[in-house]
Amino acid sequence: MTKIIAISNPKGGVGKTTTVINLAASLAVAEKRVLMIDMDPSGAASTGLGLPQEQVHTGLIDVFAGRASLSEALYHLAVLNLDIIPVNVRNSEEEIRLSEMAKNRIQLKRHIHSMKSCGKLDYDFILIDTPPALNDLTIGALLAANSVLIPLQVGHFAHNAVERLFQMIERIRKGANTELGIEGVLLNFFEKGTRVSLHSAYRAKKVFGEAICNTIIPKNTAIGFAAYQEKPTILVDSASTGARAYLALAREIIHNQHVATALVSVNIARPLTTGIAI
Repeated sequence: MTKIIAISNPKGGVGKTTTVINLAASLAVAEKRVLMIDMDPSGAASTGLGLPQEQVHTGLIDVFAGRASLSEALYHLAVLNLDIIPVNVRNSEEEIRLSEMAKNRIQLKRHIHSMKSCGKLDYDFILIDTPPALNDLTIGALLAANSVLIPLQVGHFAHNAVERLFQMIERIRKGANTELGIEGVLLNFFEKGTRVSLHSAYRAKKVFGEAICNTIIPKNTAIGFAAYQEKPTILVDSASTGARAYLALAREIIHNQHVATALVSVNIARPLTTGIAI
């Protein structure tokens, strides 16, 4: 059974696209069949996985415009053995056009269902990178997803943005996608031994409780250098703390693959176990 996970946070700079890139690569290393759909007009997830913009001729914008099917917009990355559907937005006019077409919020869900009906949805996981905004593109991804993974920057707790996302998820669960759940709240940029990180992790645990992922992603130079190289961390330094943390996250996601996610309650405190020692 394919699990569709939207990675979303309305606040930018929380490590959302970095999470998509490294989780997709880590799941692929774990021999899972992975498709990454890039719904962020910046296209950063596609280039960060190693798909050069100049090689992209068809993408999500063409699917939404009716010029191609999802399967016709697929690009295979042999080095990671995963597939990508890039957004293929090249200028501001195309970004505006994509936003207009995204007003049909059920579009992505319909295209995924069509792909499934044709027997072409042979994946364990589909990861959807969303824009850093609670707009029609993000809502379309939530309508198509089984669960939402929410990256949260340690030390910069944008509670209001995440609260709006939780409210939208709850609204969608009561309407067009009753199966939508929380995959987890992922703490990013954790600095071991610092008071800011320890306090932020404690505060997040108090607010989000059982929604907090067991794995915590550390602040690590290898992650930043890999982003500069436009590669997943595991291809740049597989022994780094960052690469090992994303592999731990992949194991956690795989473990939960067949677990029914739910809209968990916040403020349910529990011990915070992590992928790194704190």
